[in-house]
Amino acid sequence: MTRSARQHSRLTRLILTAFSAAGLTSTYPALGEAAAPALTVQAEPAVSSAPKKTLSEYADLSNGEPPTDFFDALASGKILFNNRFRFEFAEIDGAKPSYAITNRIRLGYESQPWNGLNFLVEMENVSSPDENLYFVPATGQGDPGRTVVADPTGTEVNQAYFRYNTKSLSETDISLDFKAGRQRTILDDSRFVGNVGWRQFEQTLDSVSFKSNLGIDQLAVYYAYVWRVQRIFGPDGPNFDSNSHLVNVAYRVIPELTITPFVYLLDFDNSALNSNASYGVRLHGKVGLEEPTDVKGLRFDYDFTYAFQTDFANNPVSYDANFVGVDLGLALKGTGKVGVGYQLLGSDDGNFGFRFPLGTNHKFQGWADVFLVTPAAGVQDLYVYLNGDLPYDVKGRLVFHKFYSDEGGADFGWEVDARLTKKITENLSVLAKVAYYNGDGGPFADRVRVWTQLTLSF
Repeated sequence: MTRSARQHSRLTRLILTAFSAAGLTSTYPALGEAAAPALTVQAEPAVSSAPKKTLSEYADLSNGEPPTDFFDALASGKILFNNRFRFEFAEIDGAKPSYAITNRIRLGYESQPWNGLNFLVEMENVSSPDENLYFVPATGQGDPGRTVVADPTGTEVNQAYFRYNTKSLSETDISLDFKAGRQRTILDDSRFVGNVGWRQFEQTLDSVSFKSNLGIDQLAVYYAYVWRVQRIFGPDGPNFDSNSHLVNVAYRVIPELTITPFVYLLDFDNSALNSNASYGVRLHGKVGLEEPTDVKGLRFDYDFTYAFQTDFANNPVSYDANFVGVDLGLALKGTGKVGVGYQLLGSDDGNFGFRFPLGTNHKFQGWADVFLVTPAAGVQDLYVYLNGDLPYDVKGRLVFHKFYSDEGGADFGWEVDARLTKKITENLSVLAKVAYYNGDGGPFADRVRVWTQLTLSF
C-alpha cells in the first residue's frame, strides 16, 4: 500500500470511529457478555471471517506501523475517548439535598511519535439536565440552598501539549521526556500534586515539564515550571495564575525500596493563602513474604512521607507546619488487602494548617470532602481499610477514619467510606460509592454522599 493510500485509509477510519462515538455505526454485544464491545464497518455485504476489533483497537489508527514521515505521524495517531455518566446524591445538615446528574465527555487525539516528537489535544464537556438540583459555589451555578457538588457544566480544553520523548527512538542509556503545554500531572500518590481525577473536570497544569534518568538506572528526575493551573471548576471557574516550580527525584535503591525527595515551590498571584513551599521525602515499597510464610502471593506494602511546609511568595500569613503520612498494608493476591494508616496535617499554633493546593485531596481524609482545605488547627487522621476481590470480579474497598485536630487534640468526628467497582468489558465499567461523615456541627456538620457511575472509554 502506498503512503497516500495508507493515510487515506487511516483518515477514513478516523471519521468512522468519530461516527461510532456518536452512535451511528457501532454495534455492541449485550452488557453481560464477557467480550469487549465490537465496532464493525462493512463496505459491502460480504462478511469477513477476520475477528472483530474492539473499540480500543479501532481507536488506534496506526495499524502497528511506524510513521514514514511527519505527516504520516499526524494522520496515524490514536483517538482518545472517555464518557462518564454520574449520579451524585449529597446532603449536609443545614442545607437541602443535591441530586447531581452529570455527563462528562472527553475527546482527544494523539499523534504517533516521529523522531521522538508528537502532540496531544483533548477537550472535555460536562453537561447536566438540571443544574438547579445542586450547587457549585466556585462558579455560582445552581441553587445556593443545596449541598455543594463541585461539578459545574461547560466545555474546555483539558490537555494540549507538544512532546519529545526518546522512548520511541533507538535504545539509549539516557531517557528524556519533555512536554510543553497543558498537561495531566500526577506525582507519586497525588498527595501533593495530582489531577483531582474524581471530579468531572480534572485539574491540569499549563507548564513545561522535564523527566529523565540522567543515564542512571532506577533514577527518575522530574522538573516542571507551572504558569497556570486549570482547576476542576471548568471554563468559568477560578484558576490559579502561577509562577511555581515542581522538583521530584525518585531513586529505586533496591526492588523493595524507592526514595523520593521533593521540593514544591507554589506561587499563586491570585490565591495568596495557597502560596507555600514544601520540602519532603517519601519512602515506599513492597516486600514479598512468600518464603517465610509459604503463602503464595503474600506481600507487605509500606509508604512513609514527611514534609515541612512554610509560607512562600505573597502569602500574608507567616507559618511553619509539618506533614507525616504512614500507610502499612498486608496484601494477598486474588483475595485483597488489609491496612492501617495515619496522616498528620500539622498546624502552626492553631493559626494556619498544612495545605495541598495541587493535591488530589478527595483521595485523602475521607470521600465526604470535609477536609479539602485544612482547618487552621490542623488534622490528624487515623484510618483502617479493607480491599477485597469479591465474586463476579467485583472490587471492593471499605475505610474507617477517626479525626482529631493537631492543635489541642479536639475531636473532629469519624467517617465510613465504601466503594464497589466492576469492569464489565474492556471498555465499560461501573461504580457505586458512599461516604458518611459524623461530626459535631458547623464546618464539621454531618453529611452523606452517594454516587453511581458508568464509564465508557477507549
